[in-house]
Formats: sequence, C-alpha cells, structure tokens
Amino acid sequence: MAIKHTPLSVQNELTGKIEGFHDRANAIKQAYHVKSNAIRQDDRLSDAAKIADQAELKRAVTEQLKSIRDEQEAYISNLKSSIETELRGKQATDANSIMLRRDASDRARKVDDKREAMAVLQDALNNGDDEMAHAIGTRARAKVWLDVAEAWKDAFPSTAGVAEALTWVEDNTTSGTFNLSNSATYSAPLD
Repeated sequence: MAIKHTPLSVQNELTGKIEGFHDRANAIKQAYHVKSNAIRQDDRLSDAAKIADQAELKRAVTEQLKSIRDEQEAYISNLKSSIETELRGKQATDANSIMLRRDASDRARKVDDKREAMAVLQDALNNGDDEMAHAIGTRARAKVWLDVAEAWKDAFPSTAGVAEALTWVEDNTTSGTFNLSNSATYSAPLD
C-alpha cells in the first residue's frame, strides 16, 4: 500500500527525524567534550601526545558529524522524491505518454509570468489536458505564483494536500533558520 502524504503527517515525520539527527549529533559533541577533557587531564600523556590525541578525536568526531549530516540530506532528498512521486501519481510509461509529459514540461518552462501561466492553465483545464495542467501547476509552485498554484490545486483536489506537504518540506529544509541550525549542529566541536 502506498504512503499517503498529508501536510500534518509530513510535518510531524520531518520534524521528528530532523530532531533525531540533531540529537545524535549533539550526543556526539557532548561525548567529544568528555573525552577531550579526559585527554587534557591525563597526566600520563606528554603535551605532544595530548595534542595528537585531541587532533585524532576531533577528526573522528568531525567525520561522524558529516556522516549524520549526509544521512539527514539523503532522508530529505528521499522524502521529497517520495512526495513528488505521489504528487505526479501513477503515470503511463508508453512512448506517447512520456512524449506528452515532456512536451508539456517544455512548454511550461517557457511560461514567464503568472498571468500567462493562469491563461495556459485555464486552457489546459478547459481542454482536458491534464499533462499541461500539471506541468503549469508544478511550474507555478516552483515560481511561487500563488494564484496559479491555488487554481491548479483547486482543479486537482486529490493532490492539494500532497502539494502542500511538498511545499512545506521545501520551505522548511531550505530556510535560513534551517541552514543556521544545521551549521551549528554539524560544525566541528569547539574546545
């Protein structure tokens, strides 16, 4: 059975996963500080040995943090891909259908403003051209032409929640706050 993405389910899942990744990274940093203090206070080690052990510990922790960050990025990428697949729905894979989608996407990319996009969307809806309507709807979401995106969602209500979920993921994984939080979480620990 396919997963049905709703805005709330995606928000809860993504928030929980990001918190989990950040918690793992913070635990690694806390362990680093404990080990780092132990190295500094070890009277059996020479100053050179302490420096070498500190450097090795920091290298290992930085590598672990990078691994968690890579895991987080892969998770977000897979989540977006899954939602996008659900948004597109099951698509025919015959040559003609693929060419229709490609043609619609090419034509949608040439639309430069939201008035033109709205006109093309209305024409597509009036003519039963779902491929073109979806291509324009996708373009409208990417360009943040809210009126056009809303008209598209209204015309295809079964995809409205999925589109909203995808928008939420995109907005909340590219914001300045998200990027700042990641920078702080995954940066090398300070001594």
